[in-house]
Amino acid sequence: MNQLWRYIFIQTLIGVLAAAAVIIAVIVLIDYVETSRDIATRADINALEAFQLTLLKAPLLVQETAPFIILFGVLFTFFRLSRRSELIVMRASGYSAWRVVAPAAVLCLILGAASAALLNPVGAQTNARFDQIRERILDGQVGDAAWSTGEVWLRELSADGFTIITAERVEPDSASLIRPVFRQYRLTDGAPDLERLISADEARLTSSFWQLSGAVEAEAGEAGRPVGELGLPTRIQPQALFERARSPGAISFWNLPGVIESAQAAGLSSRPYELRWHGLLSQPLLLLAAALIAAAATFRLHRMGGAARFAAAGAVAGFGLYFTQELLLGLGASGALDPVTAAWSAPAMFALAGLFFIASTEDG
Repeated sequence: MNQLWRYIFIQTLIGVLAAAAVIIAVIVLIDYVETSRDIATRADINALEAFQLTLLKAPLLVQETAPFIILFGVLFTFFRLSRRSELIVMRASGYSAWRVVAPAAVLCLILGAASAALLNPVGAQTNARFDQIRERILDGQVGDAAWSTGEVWLRELSADGFTIITAERVEPDSASLIRPVFRQYRLTDGAPDLERLISADEARLTSSFWQLSGAVEAEAGEAGRPVGELGLPTRIQPQALFERARSPGAISFWNLPGVIESAQAAGLSSRPYELRWHGLLSQPLLLLAAALIAAAATFRLHRMGGAARFAAAGAVAGFGLYFTQELLLGLGASGALDPVTAAWSAPAMFALAGLFFIASTEDG
């Protein structure tokens, strides 16, 4: 790592930080206006409280706009180096285009990994806190009472059949189902037969058991009999299952594998969580693609002129990357594409396109 490599790395970091400052200020301002319109018009909160709510959503908003931050940051950096003829001097002295791009590429890979592994967990926590506070404000609640979801339907597979679990609501903070009903079915010649029905006042999920209170058990064709406390074995994990009360975008990067496993164990669709998981895993490649597009748009400025035209082309290509990624993720959510293809295709295609353009510039 020589001095010129460090210089390009630092200049790229400065450009990315400058772009981040501008873009974050814009999205916070826009979201502040949206939060004020959504909550302040229906509840009695002041401007400072609305701003605090906006800050709780900021980490996830920053992560969503990370490709644009990288795009404009790298574009600004290399455009500035080109205008000051530094790129021309580097190329004339035998410094290849690949060595010029390498520091920016390494920086983007680092930022992409940090965005998924560090920024996303923070954003998931703050976004969950935003949802809780918003519900309390709009519902007129005060204090730290647990928030709950609506009606719940679960399906858990077993060795010889499956169990259908319904409940009036789930309370994520206490990992409990309120007024649940467990219907246990046995598969006989491929057809389900109701074997046992259990209703309860509450079911609390521990590491491997549902702990029922106020339970009433009924065998098939028989009247129910009170059993009071009852434990039912389960493969559903508490933290993973009750993260499902939130949207996939509000679940931490580190919790997503558990949520996927829990959803599959409960017989539920894990596709939204698999899409989110692969979307976060592809974040470094996505940011790398944005950086390569920005660098490719500046490499020919000193040879061909038309700085504004090439910079605009780079910006349009960056927006194309973002919207292509969103389109493929939408197709993945609909089931038209598998999660891996939906999450990785756009970053891979645009990264290869950027590499091709840089190679053509370097080798002719």
